[in-house]
Amino acid sequence: MLRRAGWLGVFAVLVVASTASAQTASVDLLRAVGTELAVSSAYRDQRAQVERLVDGDPTTAWNSRTGDLVGAWIEARVPADAEVTGIALVPGFARPGGATDLFTGNHRVARIRVLREGIEVGSFAVANASPQLVTIPVRGAGGVWRIEIVELTPGTRADWRETCVSELQILGRAPSMAPGTRMPRVAIGTLPAAAAPPVVDPVALERSQRRDVAWMVSAWRELQSSYFSFAQDTGEPQPDPETIRETERQRAAILRRITELVEPVDPARADAIRIAGGHRLEGVAWRWEPTVLADLDALGAALDVVAARIGTDEARCRSARAQAEIRLVRVAGLARLASYFDEIDQSMEESVGRDAIRRSRSLEADAEALEPLAEEWARNSRGVATRLSRRSAPTTERAAADWTALLAQLAIARTACGWPSQ
Repeated sequence: MLRRAGWLGVFAVLVVASTASAQTASVDLLRAVGTELAVSSAYRDQRAQVERLVDGDPTTAWNSRTGDLVGAWIEARVPADAEVTGIALVPGFARPGGATDLFTGNHRVARIRVLREGIEVGSFAVANASPQLVTIPVRGAGGVWRIEIVELTPGTRADWRETCVSELQILGRAPSMAPGTRMPRVAIGTLPAAAAPPVVDPVALERSQRRDVAWMVSAWRELQSSYFSFAQDTGEPQPDPETIRETERQRAAILRRITELVEPVDPARADAIRIAGGHRLEGVAWRWEPTVLADLDALGAALDVVAARIGTDEARCRSARAQAEIRLVRVAGLARLASYFDEIDQSMEESVGRDAIRRSRSLEADAEALEPLAEEWARNSRGVATRLSRRSAPTTERAAADWTALLAQLAIARTACGWPSQ
C-alpha cells in the first residue's frame, strides 16, 4: 500500500509513527543525521547529479547514465542506531519543461525493490501519474538501504534514456537527529566509506586556511562584480540568464572551496554550506539578497570553526578580517547600486523635491566614501576599521543587514587581531 504526500510536502514530509513505543514524528534522515549516499551511475559522471537527489528542490533531478534503466539503483547508509519508517521519492524529473514536459518525456519509476543490508524488504509499485512525493512504508533498523529500479514507465521521448528521480528521502528517527541541518556524503558506483572521527593536523589546516581564505576574498570580489555589473550595463534590475549562470558558477565555486576546508573539522558545518548552496538565485537581483546573506552566514560560521580548531590568534584574525572584508565589499556595492538607480529614478521625474535631492546626494556620498574603503581594506584593515566604526549607517535600507553584520565583524576582528578599542 502506498501513501502519496501532496506536492507541497516535498520539502518537509512528516510521517507520524503508529507504534506505541515512540511518539516522535519521522523526519528525513538524509537531512537530519550524518549519512552516505550512492547511485549506480550519473549522467556524464557528474557528481552534482547525485546531490540533486537530496537538495530539497523538486525541479532538479538525478539522471542516471544513458541506458542505465531497469537495474539502476540508489543506496543510502544511515546510522546503526536509527529506525527507518519509510522511503519517499519523486519518481521522475518533476521540473516543467518547454515543448516537452520533463516528467512525461523521461522514464518514470514504476516499481522498486528495497533491500536492507542485502536482505529484501519487499517489492513495491510506485504511483507515477503525477510529479508527487510517493511514500513507501518500509520499516527496519539503520544500516545500508538499497533501492533497485525494477520497472519504469517509458517517457514520450524515445531518445531520453535515463532513470530520473527528483527527490529521495529516507524517513525515520535517530537519537542525534537535527532535521534540516545535514546533507549526505555522495558518490557514484559505491558508497563512500563511513565517516570516521576527524584527525586534523593544525599546521596543515592553517596552511589551507591561509590559502583558501585569500582565494575566497578574491573570488567574492569577482562575484560581487558579476552580481552588480548587469545594472551598470543595462540599467535594469532584471539580470539576463547568462549573468545568472555566471553568478551561480562563481558562487558554487566559493561554497565548494570552503566546504572542503571545513569538512575534516566539522562535517555539520560543511553540510550547512551545502544546504545554503541548494537555494538558487532566481528572479530580479533584489530577491537574491536573502540567499546571499544566508551564504555569508554559513561561510562565516565555517571559517570561525576552522580558526578555532587551529587555535592561534593569527588564524582567528585572518578569519575575522576576511569576513569583514566581504561584508564591506557588499555594503559598498549596495551603496553604489542604490545611488545608480536613484539617479535613474530622478532623471525620469519632471520635477524633483528637496528631500529627493538630499537623499540622492546622501546615496552618492555613501558610495563615494565606502568604495575607496573597500579597496583600502587589504593593506590597512585597522585604519579602515577605525573609520568605519565612526561612520553612520548607509542611507540605503538594503545595506542595513550587512552594515550591522559588518560592525559586529569589526568588533570581532578588533579582539582577534589585537587592535586597540576605539
